Amino acid sequence: MTPPPRRRRPVLTALGAVVALVVAVGATTYDRYHVYLVRSGQIPPKQEQVVPAGQSVTVKHVSWKSTMETVPQVPGNKPQPGSAYVKIDITRSAVDADGAVKTAKPKELFVTDRQGRTWVALVGDDTTPAEKMEIGEPYRLTAYARVPAAQAAEVELLLTPSNYRSDIPTAQLMTAKTEPDLDVLRFKR
Repeated sequence: MTPPPRRRRPVLTALGAVVALVVAVGATTYDRYHVYLVRSGQIPPKQEQVVPAGQSVTVKHVSWKSTMETVPQVPGNKPQPGSAYVKIDITRSAVDADGAVKTAKPKELFVTDRQGRTWVALVGDDTTPAEKMEIGEPYRLTAYARVPAAQAAEVELLLTPSNYRSDIPTAQLMTAKTEPDLDVLRFKR
Protein backbone atom coordinates (compact mmCIF):
# COMPACT_ATOMS: atom_id res chain seq x y z
CA MET A 1 0.00 0.00 0.00
CA THR A 2 1.39 3.34 -1.01
CA PRO A 3 1.22 6.30 1.37
CA PRO A 4 -1.19 9.06 0.46
CA PRO A 5 0.34 11.95 -1.50
CA ARG A 6 1.79 14.74 0.58
CA ARG A 7 -0.53 17.70 0.91
CA ARG A 8 0.79 21.04 -0.06
CA ARG A 9 0.18 23.94 2.24
CA PRO A 10 0.38 27.03 0.08
CA VAL A 11 -1.40 29.21 2.64
CA LEU A 12 1.16 28.44 5.36
CA THR A 13 4.05 28.93 2.94
CA ALA A 14 2.64 32.28 1.81
CA LEU A 15 2.02 33.36 5.40
CA GLY A 16 5.62 32.48 6.35
CA ALA A 17 6.95 34.46 3.39
CA VAL A 18 4.85 37.50 4.32
CA VAL A 19 6.02 37.37 7.95
CA ALA A 20 9.67 37.10 6.87
CA LEU A 21 9.22 40.05 4.50
CA VAL A 22 7.58 42.20 7.19
CA VAL A 23 10.36 41.43 9.68
CA ALA A 24 13.10 42.20 7.13
CA VAL A 25 11.51 45.46 5.98
CA GLY A 26 10.70 46.48 9.56
CA ALA A 27 14.24 45.88 10.81
CA THR A 28 15.76 47.80 7.91
CA THR A 29 13.31 50.67 8.35
CA TYR A 30 14.00 50.88 12.10
CA ASP A 31 17.77 50.89 11.52
CA ARG A 32 17.56 53.59 8.84
CA TYR A 33 15.22 55.69 11.00
CA HIS A 34 17.70 55.51 13.89
CA VAL A 35 20.53 56.59 11.56
CA TYR A 36 18.32 59.45 10.34
CA LEU A 37 17.65 60.59 13.91
CA VAL A 38 21.36 60.59 14.75
CA ARG A 39 22.41 62.37 11.54
CA SER A 40 19.68 64.98 11.82
CA GLY A 41 20.72 65.81 15.38
CA GLN A 42 17.50 64.63 17.02
CA ILE A 43 19.48 61.95 18.88
CA PRO A 44 23.01 63.04 19.66
CA PRO A 45 25.75 60.50 18.87
CA LYS A 46 27.62 58.78 21.68
CA GLN A 47 30.71 60.60 22.93
CA GLU A 48 33.71 58.39 23.60
CA GLN A 49 36.26 59.55 26.13
CA VAL A 50 39.63 57.82 26.11
CA VAL A 51 41.10 57.29 29.57
CA PRO A 52 44.86 56.59 29.75
CA ALA A 53 45.97 53.48 31.67
CA GLY A 54 45.90 54.01 35.43
CA GLN A 55 44.07 57.34 35.20
CA SER A 56 40.57 58.23 36.38
CA VAL A 57 37.89 60.33 34.71
CA THR A 58 34.91 62.20 36.15
CA VAL A 59 31.66 61.92 34.20
CA LYS A 60 28.39 63.38 35.44
CA HIS A 61 29.44 63.73 39.08
CA VAL A 62 31.04 60.27 39.39
CA SER A 63 34.76 59.48 39.16
CA TRP A 64 35.64 56.21 37.35
CA LYS A 65 38.91 54.26 37.28
CA SER A 66 39.62 50.79 35.89
CA THR A 67 42.39 48.21 35.85
CA MET A 68 42.45 44.94 33.91
CA GLU A 69 44.46 41.79 34.22
CA THR A 70 44.40 38.41 32.49
CA VAL A 71 43.48 35.48 34.73
CA PRO A 72 43.44 31.78 33.81
CA GLN A 73 39.82 31.23 34.91
CA VAL A 74 36.85 32.77 36.65
CA PRO A 75 36.50 31.62 40.26
CA GLY A 76 34.27 28.54 40.28
CA ASN A 77 34.61 27.77 36.55
CA LYS A 78 36.88 25.42 34.62
CA PRO A 79 39.42 26.92 32.21
CA GLN A 80 38.29 26.89 28.58
CA PRO A 81 40.82 25.80 25.92
CA GLY A 82 41.84 28.68 23.65
CA SER A 83 40.21 31.24 25.93
CA ALA A 84 41.42 33.51 28.67
CA TYR A 85 39.56 35.64 31.15
CA VAL A 86 40.04 39.33 31.72
CA LYS A 87 39.39 40.45 35.28
CA ILE A 88 38.19 44.06 35.36
CA ASP A 89 38.38 46.05 38.58
CA ILE A 90 36.35 49.25 38.42
CA THR A 91 36.50 51.85 41.16
CA ARG A 92 33.96 54.63 41.27
CA SER A 93 33.27 57.39 43.74
CA ALA A 94 30.79 60.22 43.96
CA VAL A 95 32.33 63.68 43.71
CA ASP A 96 29.24 65.53 45.00
CA ALA A 97 25.61 65.04 46.11
CA ASP A 98 24.38 64.55 42.52
CA GLY A 99 26.85 61.71 42.01
CA ALA A 100 26.01 60.09 45.35
CA VAL A 101 22.60 58.96 44.06
CA LYS A 102 23.94 57.43 40.82
CA THR A 103 24.26 53.94 42.28
CA ALA A 104 23.31 51.69 39.33
CA LYS A 105 25.73 49.35 37.61
CA PRO A 106 27.10 50.56 34.27
CA LYS A 107 24.54 50.42 31.47
CA GLU A 108 26.98 48.66 29.13
CA LEU A 109 30.24 46.91 29.88
CA PHE A 110 32.31 45.45 27.02
CA VAL A 111 35.90 44.68 26.20
CA THR A 112 37.12 45.32 22.67
CA ASP A 113 40.27 44.55 20.68
CA ARG A 114 42.11 46.59 18.05
CA GLN A 115 39.98 45.19 15.23
CA GLY A 116 36.75 46.35 16.87
CA ARG A 117 35.49 42.95 18.03
CA THR A 118 33.65 43.11 21.34
CA TRP A 119 32.94 40.70 24.18
CA VAL A 120 30.47 41.26 27.01
CA ALA A 121 31.84 41.66 30.52
CA LEU A 122 29.66 40.24 33.29
CA VAL A 123 29.58 41.91 36.69
CA GLY A 124 30.65 39.76 39.62
CA ASP A 125 31.06 41.63 42.91
CA ASP A 126 29.71 45.12 43.50
CA THR A 127 30.18 47.00 46.78
CA THR A 128 28.06 49.99 45.75
CA PRO A 129 25.11 50.60 48.10
CA ALA A 130 21.64 50.60 46.56
CA GLU A 131 20.49 53.94 47.95
CA LYS A 132 23.35 56.42 48.24
CA MET A 133 27.13 56.51 47.96
CA GLU A 134 29.28 58.43 50.41
CA ILE A 135 30.96 61.38 48.70
CA GLY A 136 34.63 60.59 48.03
CA GLU A 137 34.33 56.96 49.19
CA PRO A 138 35.62 54.47 46.58
CA TYR A 139 33.33 51.57 45.68
CA ARG A 140 34.60 48.52 43.80
CA LEU A 141 32.93 46.60 41.04
CA THR A 142 34.52 43.45 39.61
CA ALA A 143 33.64 42.07 36.18
CA TYR A 144 34.96 39.24 33.99
CA ALA A 145 35.06 38.80 30.24
CA ARG A 146 36.01 35.64 28.34
CA VAL A 147 38.10 36.44 25.27
CA PRO A 148 40.31 34.49 22.86
CA ALA A 149 43.72 33.91 24.46
CA ALA A 150 45.49 35.76 21.63
CA GLN A 151 43.58 38.99 22.38
CA ALA A 152 43.63 38.79 26.18
CA ALA A 153 46.61 41.15 26.59
CA GLU A 154 45.33 43.84 24.22
CA VAL A 155 41.62 44.27 25.01
CA GLU A 156 40.35 47.58 26.36
CA LEU A 157 37.27 48.33 28.45
CA LEU A 158 34.23 50.18 27.05
CA LEU A 159 31.97 51.39 29.85
CA THR A 160 28.71 53.32 29.51
CA PRO A 161 27.72 54.82 32.88
CA SER A 162 24.06 54.52 33.80
CA ASN A 163 22.10 57.70 34.43
CA TYR A 164 19.73 56.02 36.89
CA ARG A 165 19.25 58.06 40.05
CA SER A 166 18.19 56.31 43.26
CA ASP A 167 16.44 59.47 44.50
CA ILE A 168 13.69 59.25 41.85
CA PRO A 169 10.59 57.52 43.28
CA THR A 170 9.68 54.26 41.56
CA ALA A 171 6.33 55.63 40.38
CA GLN A 172 8.14 58.39 38.47
CA LEU A 173 10.91 56.33 36.85
CA MET A 174 9.24 56.23 33.44
CA THR A 175 8.27 59.92 33.41
CA ALA A 176 11.28 61.58 35.07
CA LYS A 177 13.75 63.32 32.78
CA THR A 178 17.30 62.04 33.15
CA GLU A 179 20.44 62.88 31.27
CA PRO A 180 20.86 60.85 28.06
CA ASP A 181 23.29 57.90 28.12
CA LEU A 182 25.73 59.37 25.61
CA ASP A 183 29.08 58.99 27.37
CA VAL A 184 31.24 55.96 26.64
CA LEU A 185 34.49 55.57 28.54
CA ARG A 186 37.35 53.69 26.85
CA PHE A 187 39.92 52.60 29.43
CA LYS A 188 43.31 51.93 27.81
CA ARG A 189 45.67 49.23 29.02
